[in-house]
Amino acid sequence: MSDFPALPYPWQQDIWRSFYQQLQADRLPHAIMLAGPAGLGKRHLARVLAQFLLCSSPRAESACGQCKSCELNRAATHPDFVVVEPEEPGKAIRVDDVRRLAETQGKTAQQSGYKVVILQPAEAMNVNAANALLKTLEEPAARTLLMLVSDSPSAVLPTIRSRCQIRTLAIPSAEQSLHWLTPLVSGTDYNAKELLDIARGAPLAARDLMQGDELETRRQWQDDLLQLSLGQTDAIALAAKWQGGDAAGSVNWLIGWLHDLARWQLGVPVAPMQQMDNGSAELLRAIQPNLLHRYQEKLLDCKKRLASGANPNKQLLLEEILLDWGILIKRRA
Repeated sequence: MSDFPALPYPWQQDIWRSFYQQLQADRLPHAIMLAGPAGLGKRHLARVLAQFLLCSSPRAESACGQCKSCELNRAATHPDFVVVEPEEPGKAIRVDDVRRLAETQGKTAQQSGYKVVILQPAEAMNVNAANALLKTLEEPAARTLLMLVSDSPSAVLPTIRSRCQIRTLAIPSAEQSLHWLTPLVSGTDYNAKELLDIARGAPLAARDLMQGDELETRRQWQDDLLQLSLGQTDAIALAAKWQGGDAAGSVNWLIGWLHDLARWQLGVPVAPMQQMDNGSAELLRAIQPNLLHRYQEKLLDCKKRLASGANPNKQLLLEEILLDWGILIKRRA
């Protein structure tokens, strides 16, 4: 999907048609929030709509790819298209970036068309940045579209959400996802269904598991947690190990892994759980659902703290998480 102009993914066709119909009826809102789980291509869809709006001669489903605006977009130099995001993954979106956005929106479009802004991820705004964005949302400029992309819309201020038209992308059917994913694994040792199960149904997340050592990293995280559960390592040492890698990634993985664990306890076949030895399986089956739920709430709070830009001490945060897991294992019965 790196070709220009970009096209919606197959599971995005319905929401794309609704955008097209709104535009044809001149009813496109000034602010849209694309929400839903990671791995569904929300950022990609935002760019598809941006390219379409900025194109001088759009087709029925995409930008033309040939006009001056498309050439500027292809070169990432379009003056009426702005992307606001953290300087580094895991960092906060700063108030200065949002203030510059407000200044840009107050000006006339240089190409005599739409002005489009993508802000991603919306939950990465700190409090000052969110308050600055509110002023822009309260006084929208003509022919300007602000698209907020969020994996965790509940972490965005309610006053911001209420001023956006929220469009939620749902996990597509397994049949649709496998139809798209299967050709990508052709000629490899990967199994499309297994990848999709590990990614909890998100097709792009499943595709990304084939890149680098992502799949091996997830397996290592599970092995580490099982060793901690069996008393073969301690929380402090494991926290130091995880902190040296992708701390936020390990927390996100653990949140998803607990979801898989809860499904597996109910009898749903889940690929990562099927690979456990009998001792680990017996241990995890004994954990009460209410304990898992309370621990999941704690993890979601930790995820919010990591994404807030407050720069918490990752070592201490991971120690807290893993020590609590040890307590949970002891209290499982």
